Amino acid sequence: MQKSLPKVLDPRGFRAVFAARFSEFLRANYRNPEEVAVNFGVRYQTALNWWDGLNRPSGDVVALAFLRHGPEMSEHLEG
Repeated sequence: MQKSLPKVLDPRGFRAVFAARFSEFLRANYRNPEEVAVNFGVRYQTALNWWDGLNRPSGDVVALAFLRHGPEMSEHLEG
């Protein structure tokens, strides 16, 4: 029988704020969107959209960010 986890984190609420929190993380750890593009292997426009909080990254980018910046990433995502 599968048990549900306690409602510590609201998935819908988290999804709604994720782009802004990821943007805050990028701004705290990278100088500019160009540096983000190089470090994550994405086009400049993609990095700029993340930088501006317009879009969310995909799972592989989030995993890479955690591998490189675990504690800092957690701090920004937890709000």
